[in-house]
Amino acid sequence: MRATSEQHDRITRELNEERAAALIRISRTLESLIAQLHDLRRSLLTPIAVDAATDSHRQHELDTYRHVRAQALRYRWYLEVQREAIGLRHHHRLDEFYAVPPDIKQ
Repeated sequence: MRATSEQHDRITRELNEERAAALIRISRTLESLIAQLHDLRRSLLTPIAVDAATDSHRQHELDTYRHVRAQALRYRWYLEVQREAIGLRHHHRLDEFYAVPPDIKQ
């Protein structure tokens, strides 16, 4: 009986370690995506002379921004799910620490 209890404790500890590692991976990915968004946003909102090549480049950057933003929102949700998996139910502060920039209108 004691061996079973020790095995259970070991498995529980390993699961908790993996949950914590997943939480770290998710938060680091989210931080990276948010940093990319800030860089893209800065580039998109900087006034430049407009010509056909610039228009095409801007549209590409805007598409990239939207794609990265969608990924960031997905990872923000993953973070919430992973936090719930380890028993953290309150997520109201996450938006302070992991604020995903808003969409850019054309």
